Amino acid sequence: MHHKNTRRATSLGYRVSRLYRLNSCLLDCWLNEHHFSSGQIPYIMATVEKPGQTQEQLSAYIRVCPAAIARTLKNMEASGLVRRDENPENRRQKLVYPTSEAEALYSTLIPILDRHNEVMLEGFSDEEKVQIGAMLDRIATNVQKELNGERDK
Repeated sequence: MHHKNTRRATSLGYRVSRLYRLNSCLLDCWLNEHHFSSGQIPYIMATVEKPGQTQEQLSAYIRVCPAAIARTLKNMEASGLVRRDENPENRRQKLVYPTSEAEALYSTLIPILDRHNEVMLEGFSDEEKVQIGAMLDRIATNVQKELNGERDK
């Protein structure tokens, strides 16, 4: 039994998953007063920063499957955070735009996300912060290569 606990505790995947869950909980606490959840952050950020994307483009941009994008956008549309308009060049596509409420929420999110980064990086030197970012980027690249079938085996 001890071996299994040690394996899990030293597993990078476990650590990343644990960090993701902890971060989601922290952000949800901070966002609760805005009636907003951490899972919606990438959607708000992406629609405000790149308005008028198709759902397919948004799916690729935030790396979420098309079915999940459609469900979340439907809920966000009902909440008044986004609007979806027919693409005049391709009537089967929907273009996604933020509402003024989403744009206001974006302005609220920026200081919250800055605070979140400060909490995560507290006690790290500037050099360590750069190293952490570079290592996380390399890990993400490795996983993306595997997903694309490009990784050397």
